[in-house]
Parts: sequence; structure tokens; C-alpha cells
Amino acid sequence: MNEPPKISIVTPSFNQGAYLAETLQSLVDQDYPNLEVIIQDGGSTDNSIEIAQRFADEHPSLFQLAIEEDDGQADALNRGFEKTTGTILGFLNSDDKLERGCLWSVAREIDPERGRHVVFGRCLFFGNDPGKEGRDHPSRFKSRFDQLAIWTRQVNQIPQPSTFWHRSVWDRVGGIDTTVAHAVDYDLFCRFSRYYRFHKVPEIWSRYRLHDASKTTNMNQWDIVDECIAVSRRHWGSWLWPLRWRCSLSYALYRRSERSEVIEFCRETERALLNGDRLTALLRSMGVAWSAPLLFRDRLLFPFFATRGWTELARAFQRDTPAEICPNSWVGPFYEQVLSIGPDARSLRIHIEAPERFRNSELRIVVLVDGHPLKPEVRADGVFAFQHSLEGTDPSRIRVTIHSSRYFVPSLDGESEDERLLSARLLSLEIIPATSD
Repeated sequence: MNEPPKISIVTPSFNQGAYLAETLQSLVDQDYPNLEVIIQDGGSTDNSIEIAQRFADEHPSLFQLAIEEDDGQADALNRGFEKTTGTILGFLNSDDKLERGCLWSVAREIDPERGRHVVFGRCLFFGNDPGKEGRDHPSRFKSRFDQLAIWTRQVNQIPQPSTFWHRSVWDRVGGIDTTVAHAVDYDLFCRFSRYYRFHKVPEIWSRYRLHDASKTTNMNQWDIVDECIAVSRRHWGSWLWPLRWRCSLSYALYRRSERSEVIEFCRETERALLNGDRLTALLRSMGVAWSAPLLFRDRLLFPFFATRGWTELARAFQRDTPAEICPNSWVGPFYEQVLSIGPDARSLRIHIEAPERFRNSELRIVVLVDGHPLKPEVRADGVFAFQHSLEGTDPSRIRVTIHSSRYFVPSLDGESEDERLLSARLLSLEIIPATSD
């Protein structure tokens, strides 16, 4: 039997002793026979070095511990990658972890002869944010332009812990850019995309921890986006190339839709629409379409299609971000989630609660599983209950789609500064195993 390709993982470490053991154990649990892990510690003052040393002592053929003062995460990663000898590379931060079997899948999927130089799988959030617990990190690659145009989705869509690449990619593109403060992985993947397409594998390969001390948690979302946009602009290329013109035009449209007077005009249009003043909303919509086409798409076209149950159009006009459950389990007029189902899955159970404001009016909630509508059971407390049998289901994944016929915007009512479109509370969306009572 041929030996599998050697995989090298770099784990930068600095004062993450609370999570480091779990991260390193996830690498031990890979049970991959040709793996090297470089733990690059910048001189931790907590118990991180002791934990790393214990793993290095217990698994000397797997772990190498290097304790060197560095200039931050980017420098630590470069120092670690200089020590690697593997054919396949990746890095795992000291608070994340890999799923069992991940590296065997990586070894099967990376194949330069098939054009698969960079591969990535799915990644789930976990940690201290109940609203995101167990939900997918954005994971998509369409093109180089799509990778660069981060302003269209406001989020980095390549899950770093689940991304691996062939050494030839690293040798061609170069190391981590130490001048980038936080978005080091986004910058690296932008540079990868200049020469390579990313191959997505629909398997869960890692888990991304959310906690109070993480860089992502401690940064304002808009600051992260602004830094990523600044990184993106480094890679637009010369004005002689169509990509530069396309990025510039797309970014100009985004900036045009961010003007305060345009935003307020769009809000007034939304108020007219939600208050049932259709003529005013129609006339104002034409002005929004001209002055801020992105706002027209996100705030007017998308909810129009979503509330009418037009799934394909709602999906096409939805902002280019994954649907997320808002705090307190709120969802908008269109919500989709792909669920993995195991062989012991018996049924799907969904409970959706209508808000007080909609209980005296007709609120239609439509739930579809792989495009097939479910019949709801409406309770007196405004809860819609749905049940769907999964026995005999062949696919390992199902798509759940939720449409609501009404929505509101808290900021328009003066309730809060929340500008999201909210329709109902998703109380539960769960797979019931056959062993459950």
C-alpha cells in the first residue's frame, strides 16, 4: 500500500492554554500516519508551553515545538511554515480543531493533476455564541472576482481551518504577508486565487471557535470588512486588466449605496412599503434603484420575492451572505439551512413562533424540505410546528427553506438600531434520531 502524502500543519500559539490541548488532541485523533505538526509558540506566559511540550513528549513523531519570540500571528506562521517538509500544507489556530478523518479526505482531494491545488471543506462554529453554535462558516468559491469583492457579502467566505493547499502553491505565491494586521488568511487566499481555483468538498472538516478573547470576536464587523477591502484593493491589478475595471465598478456601486442620504431615502421607501402605501413605495423604489442599486436589491427586491414564496428569485437576490439566525433566534422572510443527516435520523422537527405584532393578522409561513412543502400545525400561542419523516431518505444532506409572508425592521419602528428584516423566531430546527423517545 502506498504511503499517503505528508501533511504539515502549523499551529501558532500564544497564551491560548485554555483551548490548546483540545486543538492538539484533534490532530492526534486524525490517526493520519504521515503528519507533522509545528507548534510555533511566541513565548506564552500561561500554561500553553507546558501543554505543547506534553503533546510533543507523548507524540514525538507527530509534534515539533518551537519557542521563538515573534512579531505576531503572521510572523509566527511564516516561521512555522519554514520548518515544514510536507507536500500538503495548512494551519490550525490554537483555539480551533479538526474533525476526525479530515486529513484523510484532504489527502484524497488534493490532486494537482486534476487541477485541485487548493481544497476546502465545511467548517462549523462553536464556542460561546448560541446564535451561531453548530452553524456553517461561509464556504464558497466562484471566481477570483468573487473572492476579491468581499464588500458584496461582508464576510470572508473561505473557512481557514478547513483550507489546505499543495506545497507548489505556497512556493509560487509566497508566505504570509506580515503587514496585514488581522485578515492574514483572506490576503493569502486572495493571492492563491490569482493562479488557482479552490475546490470545495461538502464535508465538515473543522470547527471554528468563537470566544471572548478571539481576534474576530473583539473586532467590530465593519472594521473587519474595511480591512478586508483594503487587502482586496492590493490585488485588483493594473488598469490594463478587465478585473481591475470590474472590481472598481462593483466597489463604486457599493460606496454609492453607503451614502447617508441614500440610506435614509431607502428607509422612507421601506416604511411606505411596510405601511401598505404601495403607490408611494413604487415611486420611491424607482429612485432607490437609480441612486443605490445594491440597496434596491437587498432591501426592496429581495423581501418582495421572499414574502411571496418565490424561492429561486429570493435566493438569487438575497445578499451574498449565508442566512444566519439573528440574536434571540429571529429569522427573516427567507431563511435556508443545509442539514447533515446520519443513518439513524428518524424525523425533522421545526417550531417557528410568530411575533405578537403579526398574530392578529394573516401570517403565512411556508417550510420546504428539498423543495417540497410541509403541512404546518398552528398552535394557539402563535407557534407553527412542522414534522417531516426522514426514514428511507437517501441523501446525506437536506435543504430546509423557510418563507414568511410578513416582516418588520426594528430600526424603522424605533425599537433598536437593528436594520435586519425580521419575520419570526426559529425556536427549533432539529434532527430527531431513531433512538429518541
